[in-house]
Amino acid sequence: MISLSALVLMRAITGFAELVSAHGGDHVALMKKAGVAGDLSDPEAIIPLAAMCRLLALAADELELRDFGLQLAAHQDLAVLGSIALIALNAETVEQAILATGRNMPYHSPALHSELISDAQSGTVRVSHDIRLTGEQKRHLAELSLLNAVNILRSIAQLPSKNWTVRFEHPQGFDLARYQAIFGCDVLFDHPNDEFNFPAQVLDAPVQAANPALREVAERYVRSIIRRHPLDLARQIEELLIRQLGSGRCTLSMIARQLGVAERSLQRRLEEQNIRFEQIIDDLRRQRATELLALKALPMTRIAECLGYSSQTTFTRSCRRWFGEAPQALRQRLHGAGADEAVS
Repeated sequence: MISLSALVLMRAITGFAELVSAHGGDHVALMKKAGVAGDLSDPEAIIPLAAMCRLLALAADELELRDFGLQLAAHQDLAVLGSIALIALNAETVEQAILATGRNMPYHSPALHSELISDAQSGTVRVSHDIRLTGEQKRHLAELSLLNAVNILRSIAQLPSKNWTVRFEHPQGFDLARYQAIFGCDVLFDHPNDEFNFPAQVLDAPVQAANPALREVAERYVRSIIRRHPLDLARQIEELLIRQLGSGRCTLSMIARQLGVAERSLQRRLEEQNIRFEQIIDDLRRQRATELLALKALPMTRIAECLGYSSQTTFTRSCRRWFGEAPQALRQRLHGAGADEAVS
């Protein structure tokens, strides 16, 4: 059984058409056969996660590429982050960037979960990736996801990664030396979880905001929002906020910096249009709360984090103010109305 919540943004398969074409395949036919509908040119389009996994496995089989997921990662860059680039760029340390990315993961797909776990005895930390699917089809997604995660972390921290370790839940898919050459570190298999480990001191490294690739991705994302809503300041702010609520740092100064205007100028423009910045955030949190509460597998603490609250208690107070009831009661009512039914 696959939940309706197991969806993912189209940007996750960025580069698919180019990779398939390079090996003489027909990406349109493969997408149709795998049940992936949508336009590859729209990175914000939503597709079923299971269909994406079928697509990767199908392409790997038909093109005889056992390392299809890893090759697809090579066709992607920091742009696959989308709005996460904004969050990473505004984090002060690598640890903050990892935690904020994990909190915002449900925006990209509620079926993808990551967790930062410390091991004081060994002086290492690990980032686990919980992909709630099983079987050979999951292998390509797991390898794609972890290679992107390692590459992104390496880019943000700008530290060597030879003493890192990548561990996969699935068996080895092809030559081990190739795995290690691609990841630039040790790679192990048949592990209880999909994860990668690195020294704990990496967490304290400052985010390299001067990283031109990361900054270009973030600026490109903001430019796309401004192009879509050139005269609608409120919509521009909403687009930026909804994808960064989980960072816990959604301030007027941050949004002004991303839009390339002075904070006082942005405040003046909002006042002229009778728009309150705090009201925009509150409205977005209310809307997002109902979407997240409909996902049965998402814990209340995680929902509070996704909405940018420092505690579940604060979220509960807001929920009572919005809906006149506690989050758990609202979740039960949403489920009673048929939200988040399972499909085969």
